[in-house]
Amino acid sequence: MIDVPKNSQAPAIAKMQEILDRAIDAGADSVTIEFAKEGGLEVLFVFGNTGVGDILVEQSLEAEVMTLICDQAGLEEKSCGVLHWECHGQNLDILVEEYENFGENAYKLTFPK
Repeated sequence: MIDVPKNSQAPAIAKMQEILDRAIDAGADSVTIEFAKEGGLEVLFVFGNTGVGDILVEQSLEAEVMTLICDQAGLEEKSCGVLHWECHGQNLDILVEEYENFGENAYKLTFPK
């Protein structure tokens, strides 16, 4: 699990943990996280060429979750990085790719095989 530098990140960390645990439990190959036009973040679980998604991050946490991904994956000056995260007792190195979606940053998180 990542170190929690400040209490203000705790809700974003908990939301990321929920998303990643759900994706792994479902057997997803990857997860995309994008800003939704309705507000909040749209989270898409991708299985091969098929994805299933919904708005899983409420608007009040959207900036914190996106900042957490960027910071923890080291994306300040590059578009690819690795997110070190613990899920179900396993330490995972999750590949993170940043891309632009309608002028907003978005992320694709790919699980190790």
